[in-house]
Amino acid sequence: MDGARGDSAANEERLRAAVGPRADYYLKHWAAMDASGKKSDWNWAACFANLYWLAFRKMWLALVLFILANIVVSLPGALVPALNKYTIVLMIGLTFVTGSYGNLFYRRQTEKLVASDAPIEQLRRRGGTSPLALIVALGLSVGLGALSIGPALKQIQAERAARLHSP
Repeated sequence: MDGARGDSAANEERLRAAVGPRADYYLKHWAAMDASGKKSDWNWAACFANLYWLAFRKMWLALVLFILANIVVSLPGALVPALNKYTIVLMIGLTFVTGSYGNLFYRRQTEKLVASDAPIEQLRRRGGTSPLALIVALGLSVGLGALSIGPALKQIQAERAARLHSP
């Protein structure tokens, strides 16, 4: 790791404190990114569990931007059902963006945190992971999913009743 990333043992200790669990994974991937000169590096969790991964890793700004991007991408399909197939493709595309660039986004956030003169204990608190944020994100997903199922079920029942009573 170069420049602000540094090779010193003190800087590595600060990075490990800021990353918390799985520091070996991230430091290895960031070093490989440096060696190859690539900006992207695949992260399966960031791809398939993107919203939850962002919450778990305390990537609040990226989480908000990801949610907003999902809303923006979903709107055309919600407003014009014929556009749903394009919406699905765009939603899948968003997962590939988080999968491809998740390690880079996390690295930038971590390096910004480490660049501050915060003591190690503060790096551990402000960085690392948040199981609570993961639980909240999962709970919100389940809750919002349940809320959306109610109207959909009513619509299905109404359509079924209309078919049964039509001549």
